[in-house]
Amino acid sequence: MAKKTQRFDPRQNMNGDTYEIFHYLDMESHDLDAHYHDFYEIFCFIDGEVEYWIEGSLYHLKPGDVLLINPAELHKPIPRAETVRYERIVLWINKNYLSGIENGIFDKCFDTTRSSYSKILRLSPSQKNQVLSLAHEFVREFYSEEFGSKSCSYGILLQFITLINRIALSGDFEASNRYSTPTFISEILSYINEHYGEDLSLDRLAEHFFISKYYLSHEFKKAVGTSVHRYITLKRLNAAYNFLSDGTAPNQVSILCGFRDYTSFFRAFKAEYGVSPASVISNS
Repeated sequence: MAKKTQRFDPRQNMNGDTYEIFHYLDMESHDLDAHYHDFYEIFCFIDGEVEYWIEGSLYHLKPGDVLLINPAELHKPIPRAETVRYERIVLWINKNYLSGIENGIFDKCFDTTRSSYSKILRLSPSQKNQVLSLAHEFVREFYSEEFGSKSCSYGILLQFITLINRIALSGDFEASNRYSTPTFISEILSYINEHYGEDLSLDRLAEHFFISKYYLSHEFKKAVGTSVHRYITLKRLNAAYNFLSDGTAPNQVSILCGFRDYTSFFRAFKAEYGVSPASVISNS
């Protein structure tokens, strides 16, 4: 018997190297910190009162909206009330796995360089029915133990990702409201992304941008959804993971990514990924 919905699982890593899909229905909010993945995420919003923050932009979601989240993009759901219905179907798919299907044609919807690229697809009623109907069928087969369910699940994956690409590439979806962070916060985010290997203490940032470190800290947390320190750490760890995957030695990665010493790098990396830096190289 297939599951209809899953209990919310706060983990942000995949169990495997292909894809996973979840159907969550919560009646209370979960305080999920800003986070990122090393895989693609397709987020299908079904119902609720939720905003979604992705790398400096805030989206006011409407039922039927689809979010396309790239690897390494920090994001965070923001429920508008403590107790609220919040329903969504979420697909995680490994980047290498997706690029290996049909010579990589199915990752075009995530291509930020396209002129018609949009992070959010606000669907028409007919598109919404198509997408959610297929998503529900996908969930049923993914969790089913019936004969052929694994093959059916893969078949629906191809249908689903094809449909999302057709909508995204056609540009045939409604415009949606996006609220960007204040200009000075965007400038700070850009500076961190470009200088993550340097000294990025709160005092240094405040001095560079000629503002109070207390004001910077307060406004950053309000706009970004996490602290300055946490954001910098996540950006450094993501860069570190990429360096390690390319074969760079862990002690060199620690220096390149701005950690004060190898011990602090090792601890932060192990806490975030559950493995040592060296194990990433050995698995590459």
